[in-house]
Amino acid sequence: MKKLGTFIKVTIAGGILFLIPLGVVVLILSKVFNFLQPLSAALARRLPFSKIAGIGIATLISILFLFLICFVAGLFIKTKLIKGIIQWLEDHVLVYIPGYSTIKALTTNMLTKEGTSKWKPASVFIDDNEVICFVIDESENYCTVYMPSAPSPSSGAVGARERSKVTYLPLTVNETFLMIRQFGKGAASQIEKLKPVQEKRATDSEFVGK
Repeated sequence: MKKLGTFIKVTIAGGILFLIPLGVVVLILSKVFNFLQPLSAALARRLPFSKIAGIGIATLISILFLFLICFVAGLFIKTKLIKGIIQWLEDHVLVYIPGYSTIKALTTNMLTKEGTSKWKPASVFIDDNEVICFVIDESENYCTVYMPSAPSPSSGAVGARERSKVTYLPLTVNETFLMIRQFGKGAASQIEKLKPVQEKRATDSEFVGK
């Protein structure tokens, strides 16, 4: 019964941490959409038709404007100045929004080319267990790893490991998150695939030691 209670609390907490940033995004988009409605309505009145496929032309124009704004914002984000401003906001403001980093990692992985996400799925060996984690940052000799808890990957522990003791997983951020939410389902087969790589590393370490 105690385990059931813990599971329910952790699951609810994970759901809240996921919904808060999602709700903020939806709220902002709805505010922008409502702001665009008067302009869209004015343009729609000048057109000879009022609907397309059953959808009001004013609504479609607002959606088009919304996509256009997002596209222009995406272009500005690529400039050095805007990147600096966004980095400052993330480090001083957005980092305090629950679940922001998690949502960003997921959306970055989905919307950009494979491998461009700052979160890299990996595995570290701790107390005779392979622990699924994400490499968040790297230096010449060490990796900063985030070890999420199950079933809510939005909370967990942070540590620093030697690069030689970190094994990267051939998975996307989304696939790894899904694995954690399912209490590690599929993790065993992924670790099994890495066994030859880990054995080679162990052999190389022994050779260097000699």
